[in-house]
Parts: sequence; structure tokens; C-alpha cells
Amino acid sequence: MSGARRRRPGIRLLLILAALASIIAGYYLGQYWQRRPLAELSAQIYPAGRPVEFPAGVDPDAQRAATTPVPWRLFLSADTSDVQCVRLIRHYATVINRLAAWPDIQARLRLTLLAYDQPDATEVDAFTGGAEWIEVITADPESLDQLSSQLGLMPKADAWCTANAANAILVSPKHRQWALIPHEQAAMMAHNIRTIIAFVE
Repeated sequence: MSGARRRRPGIRLLLILAALASIIAGYYLGQYWQRRPLAELSAQIYPAGRPVEFPAGVDPDAQRAATTPVPWRLFLSADTSDVQCVRLIRHYATVINRLAAWPDIQARLRLTLLAYDQPDATEVDAFTGGAEWIEVITADPESLDQLSSQLGLMPKADAWCTANAANAILVSPKHRQWALIPHEQAAMMAHNIRTIIAFVE
């Protein structure tokens, strides 16, 4: 009995050391796995985020109530009267649906269109179909150009919403752009968006 008692402090020490080793290993493995997915994404990541200054006429949060959380946004330049932009909205609807497994992210994401055709309220309603995940910003072309230029979007009046002009810029609630999300399969786009938001937050 006395021999068993003498061995107990040594066993306890080994257990403590093993627990500490597992905590340290878990921490470093967690850091590794947290960063590893970013390198595997097809999106172009801006490591520290780039600040965005919204011009006065193109601030999507200007009319937002103080109690309403600011969403993550996917910015696109578009012409709501162009049939290709209507098709692109359907594609982004599939992207949003793919995020259903992460409802917190899905609920806080908005597709924000810089509408160069300056649609009126009726035309905006017809274009969005009442979808809450779409925002349409109407303003003079100069103001839209200011924001497009900051975001690195390239408005193309003769090629709205084509594959080459359908990439989106992911911007956080703190008004920092974190990534260019290339236009590709909806599942891949959703994976890119979810991974980046989870990493930043």
C-alpha cells in the first residue's frame, strides 16, 4: 500500500505534463489548421484587409438603424436592366442557398450592387424580387466610380455581368475589403466566403 502511495505523485506529474503537452499541441495545430484553408481558396485574399471609404452618396449604411447589425457584403458593379445581370443574380441566389449550413453567416451576408443604370424604386423591386439579401445602390456615376475604384471593380458598360466582370469584393462590417471572390461554381464561392468570414471573425 505504501509503495502505491509513493508512486502516485509521479503518476500525477506525468498526467499533468501530458495534459500540458496536449494543450500546447492543440493550440499550434489549431493555428495551423485555421490558416491552412486560406491558402487553399481560389479567392484572392487581402491578408490585413483594406479600408474602404464610402462616398457620401454611396454609403449602404447611411439609412441603417443604429440597432441593426452591419452585414458582410459582396460588392458588384451592374446594370439592373441587363439580362446578363438578371442571370447573375440567380447564380448568387444559389451561392446564398449553399450557405444554409452556416445560417449565422447566411443571414449576415448581402449582395450589394452598384447600379450604374440608376433604377427607380419600382425597377429595383422588380429586379430583386423582394429578396432581402440583395441591396441595390443608386447614385450618380461619379460617386459609383469612386467606390468601384477603391474596391478594384471594373465597370464595363458594354459587358455588364459577364464572367469576366462578375467577380465580387467581400467587405466586412468594419468596412474593410478582405477578398476578391471569383465568379465560379456556387459551391466553391460559398466555401470561399464562409471560410474567409470565419477566419476574420
